[in-house]
Amino acid sequence: MFDSVYFLLVLIGLPLLAVLALLYMTSPRKSNNLKNFPSKFAHRGLFNNEDIPENSMAAFKKAIDKGYGIELDIRLTKDLHLVVFHDDTLARLCKQIVKVDSLTLAELKKFTLLDSKHTVPTFAEFLTTVNGQVPILIEFKTELPGLDPSVICAKAAEMLSDYSGEYYIESFDYNVLKWFKKNQPHVVRGQLAMGTQCYIPALGKAHAEKIPLRRRKMMSYLLYNFKSRPHFIGYRYQDIHSIVKLNKVLGAKIACWTVTNKEIGDTLLQQYDSIIFEQYLA
Repeated sequence: MFDSVYFLLVLIGLPLLAVLALLYMTSPRKSNNLKNFPSKFAHRGLFNNEDIPENSMAAFKKAIDKGYGIELDIRLTKDLHLVVFHDDTLARLCKQIVKVDSLTLAELKKFTLLDSKHTVPTFAEFLTTVNGQVPILIEFKTELPGLDPSVICAKAAEMLSDYSGEYYIESFDYNVLKWFKKNQPHVVRGQLAMGTQCYIPALGKAHAEKIPLRRRKMMSYLLYNFKSRPHFIGYRYQDIHSIVKLNKVLGAKIACWTVTNKEIGDTLLQQYDSIIFEQYLA
């Protein structure tokens, strides 16, 4: 009799503990500041990568003209200036195989984006131009998860303290969110993630493999949420799985990236809260 009761307790208790552990690891945190979370963000502005490059002031001004929220990327230069640039090197957009963080701001400003006249904007230039006209979604670029992100976080937070417009922050690096949770808890923060199979295509084999496979899987399944407690999840829409959907049930907003088709975008907005789009007008 005792053995049967013990077996039954174990049979019920272990799955229950597993469920509770999963909830603890992955649960988001609710925020009243999510009430006006935009449904559409123009990915790196409205660009065509011809005369209007991505993350250029022209792309941002066009998004403002259309009334879209703007998603953008920030990273640090060698002399610790915040600039708006996605890649860690200039290879794709400036045809120079040099890392952004190896250049001073003055050196970086000598290069133009693609074959246009546009240069890499500073974060200060971006904020001055937007000036609260549309909501902004700021992605923090680090080494994923990389080094201590306190410098980039502190510099951005200082600049945003004087900014009166609506803004949200996000990163693949949960340490960025963890910093804001501790130091700027009122700021709405989002955890970016994608399927485990996407890290090598996205980062390149060498860079991706610097992150142990176990950590890549934990990031994909939002198992670092207990460190960052995000308010929203930004997920590659093709990879959305049950843990992402669980976060929505638990109160997180879900932003789907990167959508390049209006029909897909409209369908996603029937299921989730927001899309980050490009290559069409949403």
